[in-house]
Amino acid sequence: MSFIIRLATLSFFFLVFILFSITLYTLIWLLKNIDESWSGWFNINRSLMINANKILYKTRIQFSIVLSVVATLLIVGWITYFYIRNEYRRQQQDFIKEKVRKVQQSYEKLILTTGLPAPTDKAINDFNQFADINAAYLNLFDTDGVLLFTSTPKMYDLGIISRRMASKAFLYLNKLQGSDYINPSERINNFTYSSAYAPIRDAQNQTIAYIGMPYYSNEADYQSRIGVFINTLINIYALVFVAIGILAVFLANQITSPLTFIQDSIKKTKWGQKNQPIVWSRHDEIGSLIKEYNKMIAALEESAVKLARSERESAWREMAKQVAHEIKNPLTPLKLGVQLLEKSWKENDPNFQKKFERFSKSFIEQIDSLSTIASEFSNFAKMPDTKLEKLHLLPIIGQARDVFRNTEDVEIYILNNTDTDVVVLGDKDQVLRTFNNLFKNAIEAAHVDAVCIIKVSISNNQDRVFIEVEDNGKGIDASLQDKIFVPNFTTKSSGTGLGLAFVKQAVENAGGTVEFKSFGEVGTTFYLSFPLS
Repeated sequence: MSFIIRLATLSFFFLVFILFSITLYTLIWLLKNIDESWSGWFNINRSLMINANKILYKTRIQFSIVLSVVATLLIVGWITYFYIRNEYRRQQQDFIKEKVRKVQQSYEKLILTTGLPAPTDKAINDFNQFADINAAYLNLFDTDGVLLFTSTPKMYDLGIISRRMASKAFLYLNKLQGSDYINPSERINNFTYSSAYAPIRDAQNQTIAYIGMPYYSNEADYQSRIGVFINTLINIYALVFVAIGILAVFLANQITSPLTFIQDSIKKTKWGQKNQPIVWSRHDEIGSLIKEYNKMIAALEESAVKLARSERESAWREMAKQVAHEIKNPLTPLKLGVQLLEKSWKENDPNFQKKFERFSKSFIEQIDSLSTIASEFSNFAKMPDTKLEKLHLLPIIGQARDVFRNTEDVEIYILNNTDTDVVVLGDKDQVLRTFNNLFKNAIEAAHVDAVCIIKVSISNNQDRVFIEVEDNGKGIDASLQDKIFVPNFTTKSSGTGLGLAFVKQAVENAGGTVEFKSFGEVGTTFYLSFPLS
């Protein structure tokens, strides 16, 4: 088997494989994406557009390159095919025309002295020998277009071909006095072939007959040559298609590699941190884009520094105002009490002892309030010093419950629905204070003269632990629910408003989340989740 035949076979199987792969991919895609909602052309078109928008830029480049080259090859191949076909037809007609002229001249020389022979057996035999010498099928017609001699008598005897000359050829040669005529489309049923006709002249240059030369092998020869050409073209195109596919992948990767590089660099960009600029040595469009990106991250870093400084200053200003306000509240009654006690002392008030005892008790309560305020602000200020360690969560919740177990009219229930030892990564002090704050807030939100019931439900999945802290208190007003985690916000007449802000920050420091739902006069439920360690 020659190399060309092997190459043709390989190209054929390659094209079949490509067409089969495209068909299979299309069917799989349709099965995955067609559903009952595809009830019309609009929905089909909409779905196709949505899926087209998901195609990668790299794939678009590859497809565009391959499609452009394939379209170019098809156009060039189509033009080449028509040019080769027409050129071969022209060459074939030139060959037939040259052949019939040689036959015409030879036959004119043959009958130059004897004239046109009568249709005898000897004349028929001589005509057949003449056809064999010229290696052609020949027909001789008289001046009326009626058949005189033929080298293929059976076709005429059986009525396959008419015994009269083709009408177009007769009109052209007899009426228009043409020198020769080529008819490219004579037919025998579905078989098409070419025929050439030329006049036979005597010594006086008078037309005495017409010779016809049917060329039966022209169509088979044409199909053979065109088949070889198409086969060669397909082989070349198959190899070019493979080469273009590889080149498209290479070019697409080369074009999109800077974009991938920029994408990876942008992913590493962090707000509030020092970001390294992208280094690009070329002064092209990508270089301009990277230059603008480097300017942007420099401006972002400068803005982040200014914003952080502004936030810190604003936070300290708010904190200072809150501390001053919270300290001022207990100091005012203390000042009035001292002034009243001093006046009673100077006036020798007989009730001085009772007033002193009452003021002493109030004085201690106000000092405790100041101590609580100082502790809460101190705890909130220490939040950044987080020491993460593996913690067994259930004992910590139990420890927080023990703090409030002996409080009057308070009942705390812990429902453990976990199926594993719950271990999380967090700061033990912060997690303990988180549940202390939640229990304390639930107790403070309880209805007067009602038992405060707190239910703690614990469950887990493979990755996280979920805790629900539910109370039966007064709930949180809907208009205030979006502010309860804001520092300094409180709905109580006394307090700093830092308890739930502390809870949120402590839970997030441990990688967890905190949410809540609250209904007026029904109660509030806090939902906490932590990743399992």
